[in-house]
Amino acid sequence: MGTSYTIQCDLNDPALKYQIDSILVDINSHVSTYEPESHISKVNKNLISQTESVDGLLKMQFEAHPHFDANFERSKEIFEQTDGYFDPTVMLLVNYWGFGYTPKQRVTTVDSTKIKLILTQVGFEKWTYNKTASAVELTKPESAEIDFSAIAKGYAVDYLSQYLNKKGARNFMVEIGGEVFTKGKNSKGSAWTIGLNTPADNAPVNAFVLLVQLSDKALASSGNYRNFYISNGKKYAHEINPKSGFPEINALLGVSVIANNCMDADAYATAFMVMGLESSKRKVEEIKDLEACFFYSDDQGQIQYDLSSGFKPYIKS
Repeated sequence: MGTSYTIQCDLNDPALKYQIDSILVDINSHVSTYEPESHISKVNKNLISQTESVDGLLKMQFEAHPHFDANFERSKEIFEQTDGYFDPTVMLLVNYWGFGYTPKQRVTTVDSTKIKLILTQVGFEKWTYNKTASAVELTKPESAEIDFSAIAKGYAVDYLSQYLNKKGARNFMVEIGGEVFTKGKNSKGSAWTIGLNTPADNAPVNAFVLLVQLSDKALASSGNYRNFYISNGKKYAHEINPKSGFPEINALLGVSVIANNCMDADAYATAFMVMGLESSKRKVEEIKDLEACFFYSDDQGQIQYDLSSGFKPYIKS
């Protein structure tokens, strides 16, 4: 997944690391766009054997893949809940702006015509996914590609957490690339303490604005202060707005989301960064069991934050 993972738990099993690594390799083989032979890469490149084209749409049939299925189905639900701001079909745009699986190249001259053309392929509403008794049928625009990078790490965290539960772990913390799920208590008998990074371009990774305490909850964060580049004096970050086709730069510096599962926390953190501060503050209050901390910069350039109505109890005093 292009990142690191950390697991702390109360199991004493020498084989656990090998089992975890095997699970992560299996998930990658289904949903990683960086793996040319992964299932998602074959879908994106139209390499599924049973494929037909009808009026510019491809119809594919293939065996069910639980990892792919779960990411697709939850992504579609969150796409609808966020009015299309969470949209995994931005893959072509992510590649255009230099943040995808293609060779990393900074955009020096923006081609608005090309962006408009790409946007005709973007839109999760264009994709349908139906499970039959023997196979899955997927329909998509011929050139369209899908990207689960804004939800797959959260999915992997949840999957590993369920695996540890089945093995009998009562206390654990699973973290992949900063996305976290916790259960029970840490080795000191307290709720797990997680730091929310300072959302500044030059901030060290161990600089925190807030500490939160979690038990049986997930946390995921998103921001434009790590993955970005400067071209001709302008900042381009990896959060792509699926409606405009451009990297989204708004008042938000970062968002941290608490949810019952990491998949949701991961996806909503990305959606909120694209939606902007005010729209996200309204949206989070509409969704049950979801809380968020929104970081932004005030008129003096100082980092401030707003909390959803139920976030404050999680803050470590």
